[in-house]
Amino acid sequence: MDSFQTDKEINKSIPIPLYYQLKELLLDYIQNAGDGALLPTENWLCEHYEISRSTVRQAMGELAAEGYIVRHKGKGSMVVPKKITQDFLVVLESFNDEMQQKGLTPATELISKGIVSPSLSVRKALKLSQDQDAVQLVRLRSIDSEPIVLVTTYLPASLKNLRKIISMDLEHESMYRLMEETFGVNIISSRRMLEIRLAGDFEALHLTVQKGAPLHYIETISSDEGGQPVEFSRAYYRGDRNTFVIETVKRNR
Repeated sequence: MDSFQTDKEINKSIPIPLYYQLKELLLDYIQNAGDGALLPTENWLCEHYEISRSTVRQAMGELAAEGYIVRHKGKGSMVVPKKITQDFLVVLESFNDEMQQKGLTPATELISKGIVSPSLSVRKALKLSQDQDAVQLVRLRSIDSEPIVLVTTYLPASLKNLRKIISMDLEHESMYRLMEETFGVNIISSRRMLEIRLAGDFEALHLTVQKGAPLHYIETISSDEGGQPVEFSRAYYRGDRNTFVIETVKRNR
């Protein structure tokens, strides 16, 4: 296969499994190949590296399970589109601003908005009393017309009259910018929790994934300069299209 180029070879004299060596070899190719690039056929790999079909299938199967390739019967295996690298966990910046800086085209669909009597978990996150309302926004964020994240956001409705934000253009304007410039609410810090959850019916419908697909679930509590929580959000990111960067520093003793 002329388009398949790698300097690596499979070494049969070392204790590393052959399928694992092949997987690493193919990963090297995948990381430098364009989206939709074809991988060599099973027959070609068997003959070229003089390995068994079961070895090839194990390597290809793991690459498919980990989201690097998609296998089409009769068409071969293709490299899936590269994941979008998110700095969301370490940078306080709006989704639109971050994506535009990466040269991508973001879009927002406002699924629902309103003033609600929040649940206990929302009241606890925003430090609201039982009689205080919250703004609820449900938005679908897309990149280049592909759904990427479904996020439900809660804001304290009485704080600097934030309830009025639901009358504004939340599909084309940054919520953070509106909060700061229109309402004088400045987000200074955020605490985020990340875990993996499976897509339910609602998430699967809007993110165009299968029910039960793995999603990055991120809860965020953002606070102003006085330490008052001003935003609580629950976001579901597609696991097959997102990767997150986390920076750490050594704590001084």
